[in-house]
Amino acid sequence: MTQNGNTKVLVVEDDQSLAELYAEWLADRYVVETAYSGEEALEAFDSTVDIVLLDRMMPGLSGGEVLTRLRQYESNCQVAIVSAVTPDFDIVKMGFDAYLEKPVEAAELEDVISQMLTRGEYNEDLQELFSLIERQSTLEAVMDADTLETSPKYQSLTDQITELEDKVERYLQNLPDQDFRVAIERLQRTAAERREQQQYQSLTEDVLDTSQEGVVVVDRDGQVVWANETTEELLGVDRDDIQGSDYSRIASESYQEYTSGEQTLSDLVTQSLENMNSEVEAIVRIPETASKEQQWLEYWSGPIQTGLYAGGRIEHYHNITERYAYEQQLEDLHAVSRDLMTADSERSIGETVANAAVGELGFEFAAIYTREENTGRLAPIAHSSMEAVAEIKLPTISEGDTPVWTTYVTRTEQLAPEDVADTRSRQWLTEEFSSWRLYSLESKGVLLVGMTTTPEIPSRKNKLAKTLAANAASSFERAAQETALRERDQRLNEQNDRLTRLDQINTLIRSISATIISANTREELEQEVCNALSHLDLVSGAWTGKKDSNTSTIEVRAKTKSLTYQKVGAEDNTADDNTQRRNATLPPAERAYRTEDSVVEGDLMTARSETEWEQDALKNGVSSIVTVPLQSESSILGVLEVHSKLPNAFAEEEVTALTELGQIIGHGISALRQRVALLSGGGTILKVQFKDDTGLATLVSDENTDLEVLSVVTDSPHNLLFARLTGENVTPEPFEAAGFDPETVILSDSRNGTHCKIPIRNSSFCEKLTNQGVAINQITKASESNEIVVSVTVPFTVDVRMYLSSLREDYSDLTLLSKLDSERGETNTSLSARLDGALTARQEEVLQTALYAGYFNWPRDADSTSIAKTLDIAQSTFNQHLRAAESNLLTTLYQDTTEP
Repeated sequence: MTQNGNTKVLVVEDDQSLAELYAEWLADRYVVETAYSGEEALEAFDSTVDIVLLDRMMPGLSGGEVLTRLRQYESNCQVAIVSAVTPDFDIVKMGFDAYLEKPVEAAELEDVISQMLTRGEYNEDLQELFSLIERQSTLEAVMDADTLETSPKYQSLTDQITELEDKVERYLQNLPDQDFRVAIERLQRTAAERREQQQYQSLTEDVLDTSQEGVVVVDRDGQVVWANETTEELLGVDRDDIQGSDYSRIASESYQEYTSGEQTLSDLVTQSLENMNSEVEAIVRIPETASKEQQWLEYWSGPIQTGLYAGGRIEHYHNITERYAYEQQLEDLHAVSRDLMTADSERSIGETVANAAVGELGFEFAAIYTREENTGRLAPIAHSSMEAVAEIKLPTISEGDTPVWTTYVTRTEQLAPEDVADTRSRQWLTEEFSSWRLYSLESKGVLLVGMTTTPEIPSRKNKLAKTLAANAASSFERAAQETALRERDQRLNEQNDRLTRLDQINTLIRSISATIISANTREELEQEVCNALSHLDLVSGAWTGKKDSNTSTIEVRAKTKSLTYQKVGAEDNTADDNTQRRNATLPPAERAYRTEDSVVEGDLMTARSETEWEQDALKNGVSSIVTVPLQSESSILGVLEVHSKLPNAFAEEEVTALTELGQIIGHGISALRQRVALLSGGGTILKVQFKDDTGLATLVSDENTDLEVLSVVTDSPHNLLFARLTGENVTPEPFEAAGFDPETVILSDSRNGTHCKIPIRNSSFCEKLTNQGVAINQITKASESNEIVVSVTVPFTVDVRMYLSSLREDYSDLTLLSKLDSERGETNTSLSARLDGALTARQEEVLQTALYAGYFNWPRDADSTSIAKTLDIAQSTFNQHLRAAESNLLTTLYQDTTEP
């Protein structure tokens, strides 16, 4: 190193004005060069530089980074840090020779440069002396004095030290006080003190040997200096065998199976030895062997900066198997949480949680209990177990102090065996598991985990299970909310659809109402209704029909062009009506007639009963059917049946609208019918059953016997029924049994039946039945021997309900068996009106007796004498009444109605 004018000083300072100020102070005595950044400093530095004044805080390369780079050169250059930063413990590893805090004065700067120039003269010899003394101290600490005295090597070492002590003596006299004090203290340390220091190092090694962390020390040449016992346990190497060996070779031979990502531990060790100043960190996997399970180690390797092994490396191996497993389980739980966020049902969530508790967390068994809404009980919705675990029976719980129920009711975060008294309530858990835990899922249920082989559940596993339970509870709540939102949206959509369709139907009803008002005939009205219904999107076909009074079957009156299927009535019409009323196998039209109510078939495919009409409907693509009665007051005038190809096509509101439509059509038909009735007659045919008080029940007691009523005379002393009795063997005996005299009652007997004139002793019978122009059609046998079934035709102009109510005043047990509309008028109402009142009661009785006795047949079946005897009058009286009746009828029939 040169002095004064030949000494070269490099000033490195990012503050240009300050750098130039330093240069001005030193320019008279030294060669000064300036650099304004770390990069410029490295470019300007070479072997001619003796002193570097280095600013610590600079943009780009900092002063610390520049110092590290300068120390890599083979140079005796002295470096002084000149910084405004107050020194701290971070300067321990910095290789500077002096440290000045800003601001500095010119004199202070001069003194530091002078001191560093002086040290540069003796630094090499002193360092060599200190190195020799260190070796001497090490030997004296581990060997006894006799051994050292007989050792030539130790003697040679002592001689070198003596020689260097003489050489550096003159330097010591010129050292500043502080340097002198440090040097003398180092030279005068006794062997005992050095031995104490070595014992301290030995103690340090003993402490490290008991550490649970593996430690390996490598010198600057890559040789293993020392390794502790934990290293043997973790890495499977013998520390006595590897001590003094090349560590790179040891790693290559022993660490190839230990992996860290795509690298091996052998690769990591080799890289660290190639760059002794580097730090290496990694997570290393030690694979499973026959003697131990898989392990995970945290590996760290770094340089040794000071001390005996400065320039070497130290390695640490920390066993993090439990922590690593815990972290991996946490990551797995995160993945499970993502799965739970997409689970769309309680069962899916339960299965995901149970499988995660076993697969990811390592429990031997797990189950999810949830509450059944319909019963309120806790029932297992999902469970999972390891293959080695036997089948475990999980009870359903609804009350009591059982741990599962207690956890659910109290919403306890977790419940362990020690939290529950040893009672029968926990017996099944104790029998099935060696250890168990219960975790609340809030209002949704309980998570059960259990171990069958270990008596305790580790705290980390317990902590993870609590996290899983919390995630499960959140997922159950989310799924419930999403389900509620979906159901709400679905309801809103369905309501919107129903409102739209209902609006279409209401619009249709308004248009049909106008059609009904303007229709001239029933045929026209019904066809227009079908045509209008065909415009609805959900309607695939529609038809209207009514029962035929003669066949008692439903006949189709009008239909849409698109109609592909129609089933109008039952195959068997002889079954008891009450039985058929309950029989769901009847076609909808027949059921609507019989029940007088709307019939809805929502989905024929799912509710099918394999009946012929259902199969026919499905073959023709019909999935939904609504049949509504065409009702006016108490009368069923027909049915309207609407089809759709869509299942469950008709909602409640639409069925209600169609039912109202049926009533509107019924009222329209009733209005048309009343108009027609004024011209053509006709009416509603009723069949009623009640107790007999006339003797007629005995007369028709044979089930093959029917009494067809031809006429009723109510003005005679006894109401008379002119009737025809039909049956296989009609004899006088039934008349006698009924209390009638066959000779006076039976008028004629032929293969077409027995014509008779029956006096009805109970006058109210005929009067009530024939009130308001009602005609009696037929009297037949009833299910009870003392009852009869009477068929009557009620004119359309008569309120059926009022008529039935009037009958029930005398016959409280009256039962309405059937009701059928008939528009076929049997008489000409105009002619009937003209003939009504033309005959007296006696004339009417005489005329009808003669008619039904065959008096007007040719040849005559009965003469006037026999007929008079039947009437209990003289022959002349008979002839007189007969002639008067004929005259009155002919006069009424042919007289000019315009005459006054």
